[in-house]
This record gives sequence, C-alpha cells and structure tokens, in this order.
Amino acid sequence: MLNKDTGWFPCPVCLKPLDVRTSKTKKPYVICSPCGVQMFVRERAGIETFSKIVEQGLKADVLTRVGQLEQRYRLKCPDCTKSFWANPELAGTNWFNGKVTGYRCPEKNCRGVVPIGERSGMQTDSSPKEELTKSGKDR
Repeated sequence: MLNKDTGWFPCPVCLKPLDVRTSKTKKPYVICSPCGVQMFVRERAGIETFSKIVEQGLKADVLTRVGQLEQRYRLKCPDCTKSFWANPELAGTNWFNGKVTGYRCPEKNCRGVVPIGERSGMQTDSSPKEELTKSGKDR
C-alpha cells in the first residue's frame, strides 16, 4: 500500500502509483510489476527534476494530474463533436509563417479544426486584464 509520506511516481504505462525506491548508489527508481516497467534515473539533472515531480505528486494525486493533462490536450471537434488527443501529426500550420494554428480532427471525412487555445470545449484561462474588466462590469 502507498504511504502518504513515501514518494511516489505514476507508471508511464498504467498510471498506477509506484513507490519511489533508492538504489545502493542513492539514485531513484520505480518498478511496476504488472506492466514490467522499470525506470531508473541516473544523471544529476534528471534526479533533481524527478525529485521535484515526486514532491509535486505528494501534493496532487495521479487522477488530478491526468485530469489536468486531459483538459490541456483532449480536444473536441467543432464539426463532428468527437473528442481526440492533440498530437503533432494533427497540427495545422499557417502557410505564411509556419506557426501552428490548430489541430485537425482525425476522423476520416471530417474537416474540422480546433483552433489553438480551445481545449475540451472550454475557454482557456483569461488574462489578469480580462479578470479586472469583468469585475468592473459586475459593479
């Protein structure tokens, strides 16, 4: 069972929380027996970053973090309304400047594009300036 004081890290395959172990050389690693995944962190920069992620894991559980990823990268097509995960292969770019403008729907006969900034049918976080103007209108 997972102790709340023990560091943990989600399995990259099944997302099961795993106890972070320390090797004889004081380097962190995790093992997921059901998946057969073994992850060893060997370099100093990686160990520092991994430690920060593990510390963050103590503050927010795996489901919360997965939910945050889903809000950020799970998109909904405006035409066919089907959901899909954003990935580089679906990125649509501007012909003039090469910047990513949105993500194309992967459905075969759908030509829908989700513009950058629209996630899961929800608006992105508004800027502080917008928040100030909203609060001023409510008065």
